[in-house]
Amino acid sequence: MHNERLSDEELDLFVQYLHRFANHDVDIFLGLEVGHPEHPVYVAFGRDYQPVGEASDYRRPFADRRQMTSKSDTNDGR
Repeated sequence: MHNERLSDEELDLFVQYLHRFANHDVDIFLGLEVGHPEHPVYVAFGRDYQPVGEASDYRRPFADRRQMTSKSDTNDGR
């Protein structure tokens, strides 16, 4: 179950949930360690810090397909 890539449908849901999580659950900063314990992935969510590198290096998944559903979606909660 967890040893394979996400399907397109699962990835789409993941990004939707991630966007909602970032808008409603990340106050200032949150750091997570996820993935396999022997090869963890470190993920940082933050509102107070600038991106590492250029902001243009960060892609917004499915931005071309995204539909605005609320006012908070139009400015990503900022």
